[in-house]
Amino acid sequence: MSTARSAQRRPADTVPAEAAAGLTITVRTGSGTGRTLLSAFDHALHRAGVADFNLVTLSSVIPPGSRVRNVDSPLGGTHGDVLFAVRAEAYAEQPGDVAWAGLGWCADETGAGLFVEHHGSSEEQVAALIETSLADMSATRGHDFGPVSMTLASAVCVDRPVCALVLAAYEVATWRDAPTADPAPRPRDVAERAQDTPDQPVGPRTAHGHAVTATGPSEPPLHDDEVVTSTSRSVPVPEAARSAVARVTVETHVDPETARDYYRLYRQSFSGIQTLAVARHMLHESEFLEEMLDPRVHKYIAWGHDGEAVGMTTLTKDLDTVPWISPQWFAHHLPDHTARGATYYFGFALVHPDRQGAQVLHAMIEPMALEVMADRGVVTWDMCAANDARGFGQTYMKLLEAFGDVTTEVIDRQTYYAATYHGPRTDDAAAPNEAPAEEGPS
Repeated sequence: MSTARSAQRRPADTVPAEAAAGLTITVRTGSGTGRTLLSAFDHALHRAGVADFNLVTLSSVIPPGSRVRNVDSPLGGTHGDVLFAVRAEAYAEQPGDVAWAGLGWCADETGAGLFVEHHGSSEEQVAALIETSLADMSATRGHDFGPVSMTLASAVCVDRPVCALVLAAYEVATWRDAPTADPAPRPRDVAERAQDTPDQPVGPRTAHGHAVTATGPSEPPLHDDEVVTSTSRSVPVPEAARSAVARVTVETHVDPETARDYYRLYRQSFSGIQTLAVARHMLHESEFLEEMLDPRVHKYIAWGHDGEAVGMTTLTKDLDTVPWISPQWFAHHLPDHTARGATYYFGFALVHPDRQGAQVLHAMIEPMALEVMADRGVVTWDMCAANDARGFGQTYMKLLEAFGDVTTEVIDRQTYYAATYHGPRTDDAAAPNEAPAEEGPS
């Protein structure tokens, strides 16, 4: 068997000085065991009272007016609901090893603040990491968010894997309702409402193997994805695209029902890639819906003159939302951009099969490029060889290079090999005694 326990270190409830309507964030802990790391994690979720939710992990920004409270009761909701949360987890699977996980936070008198999540092998190590991270993050913002509070959990492995979990629950949403009082509208509603919204520059994201570093003057970017709020904004349509696109909106959250409609459009647009590329370039429906719900991923939607959605691109500054890349690579190779939060990832670009052409793509990419340029940022994407051969890589590069002083480069390449056997050797040639001393496949 294994033993597990939870521990708290200087926990404190954080409440704004003036009572006001706002978000109540509840911090809860759980430590679990299982025959696998995954089942140990599930057991820890059960102990924390959140096992039956679909988790959407947030970056660690606390909106103004929030209250942070430590609780030990199960979170209310229905089986399968969506839970927006910040979480830290740690694992141990060798007898005698200890796993420690912790969340730390600080907030000013308005309730605005920061969370950090860390894990390690000792209470002291995790606590020190939390203190250091919050100090650095506060200094980066030039703002004193007040004293640090933290909650930690630990688990000791005896003979089965264990997981220690600390989770901050922001908000629960059902699959039928949007997670805020102002839900993201259906496609036609967005198009109609955008007519009453003045055009304004907006922040940005899509595709797959080059990096683009942009420099040039522009207005400061908007960073609404730091707050879990459903927003829909209109951005200017480039003059060259106005015959095909009536308007472009930027959505931080798309309600699940509308997201499923978009997924059908996504499948229509990308189904051919399944037989052209070795790597999987199509998101599963669950992955697609998670991106649509995640406010860290900005959805740029192009609307035709008939009010229908004809294209979508996605852009994010939070590289943890892109499961197939390594954020550590960016931190190592682009330390300056990473330090100031100016690394972007262009996730995918789709255009309705009946509306395909450069105009729709141009309408969506231009506001994204202006966002990255305003941040003097770097935007990366990846692309399979089949699409590169069809000229998509050059198309994206030309579109992005049109909006500023830009340097483009290939930053990585993956080559797949295949050896097909047709039977035993039929000649007398001897097999090689040894293979070349080369690094193995990865």
